[in-house]
Amino acid sequence: MRYVTGHPELGQSPETGFDCSGLVKFVLTQVGLHVPDYIGQDDVRRPIRHANEFWDHYGVTVGSEPKGGDLIFFTRRGLFPTHVGIVRDGESYIHAPGRDNTRVEIAGIEIERVEVRNDTKRVLYPTNPIGYKAPMQARINPTFRQHQELVE
Repeated sequence: MRYVTGHPELGQSPETGFDCSGLVKFVLTQVGLHVPDYIGQDDVRRPIRHANEFWDHYGVTVGSEPKGGDLIFFTRRGLFPTHVGIVRDGESYIHAPGRDNTRVEIAGIEIERVEVRNDTKRVLYPTNPIGYKAPMQARINPTFRQHQELVE
């Protein structure tokens, strides 16, 4: 809770502060979970850096009742994930809001309708949060939820 976000594009460490995906990656690696630095094949590799890349390439999707340590995802316009945090319990999560000079904070999990622009023709995710994923521990157990103590 002592970490302050820096600029959202630079928020990948305690020294520079955190954005949402930087906080998630930091916490997961601190508890010994493997988070790949890159996704894709060698010729088209790119870093896992944003919430949508965590959604697409990391973890195992779980049901609508998350456990502490699961990742929680949100969307701004209903088309793809734009924010990620870590569930503390069934009622709250910890996240870095990604605004300059804001602190890592705890927020309540509330089901909310996504505000959709009039020019959006298709909405994939009509409510927030859009879903939950359990982080994976490489080569041992496909789901690993024992890092809750770090987010409390």
